[in-house]
Amino acid sequence: MDRNGRTEDVLVDVDSGSWAVVYEDGGRWLVRQGGPEGLWDRVEEQFGRWHAAGAPELEEFTVTVTPEGQTIRW
Repeated sequence: MDRNGRTEDVLVDVDSGSWAVVYEDGGRWLVRQGGPEGLWDRVEEQFGRWHAAGAPELEEFTVTVTPEGQTIRW
């Protein structure tokens, strides 16, 4: 999304009303988040798990989404 002359990446959890916005400002990345769930905290947690697993290639990922939730495996 373009806002105030910059590109922002937005994550939204419609069910909880939580959100996170990531954007670059002067060579550094800034994050804002709100709502009851820390969406960016979840992103960082999953990135840590991916890194700990040896940074598997995209082709090794499986994402399953059901009404009960989602599962990400590699």
